[in-house]
Amino acid sequence: MHASDPKIDFLPLQWYEVNRTVIRRKTEGGSDVSLSRFPKNPIHDGEVVYATDKVIVKARIQPCTCIVLHADDMATIGSFCFDVGNRHLPIFCIDDQIVVSYDGRLFQALFGKYGEKVKMETKVLDAEYTIKAFGNYM
Repeated sequence: MHASDPKIDFLPLQWYEVNRTVIRRKTEGGSDVSLSRFPKNPIHDGEVVYATDKVIVKARIQPCTCIVLHADDMATIGSFCFDVGNRHLPIFCIDDQIVVSYDGRLFQALFGKYGEKVKMETKVLDAEYTIKAFGNYM
């Protein structure tokens, strides 16, 4: 890296904040940032949200605890998505796995129905991987 290269800083976000139209907070480097965005364009992990000659600020979606379905048969996947969809939670497809954000009651219900196919794991939930047929979220 040369002395004239801009410094890279990161703006930490939770997965559910990517659709906010106004975001004000400190970057990981301690700089104050205020963003104003269009609601139809979610922020993606690694996206440049601010840049000058001296600094580039990229979004960093924080990993969170998730419920992950490990199954390869379409009947199980469809049933799982139906069960989760009834709770109006966004469903993500990450690395050929079905993923939703963790909820204690939901995990218990899904584990009771799908057993060892359902695990708790830490993942980054980026709107890019949302399964979406229609709707206004992500």
